[in-house]
Amino acid sequence: MSRSADYRVLRRPVPRSASQRTVGQDCRTGILLDTETTSLDHAKDEIIGLGMVKFD
Repeated sequence: MSRSADYRVLRRPVPRSASQRTVGQDCRTGILLDTETTSLDHAKDEIIGLGMVKFD
């Protein structure tokens, strides 16, 4: 994406150290998604930014 004229990478994510799970504890993964738009009308406005953070 950083080479595309359509997208701009503001900063690269920094890996975080993994936490240790308790034996027998389930782990699920999710992604928090934040969108930035030019306004609220989906028919004429555009998405101008996306932010994503993966978490367990």
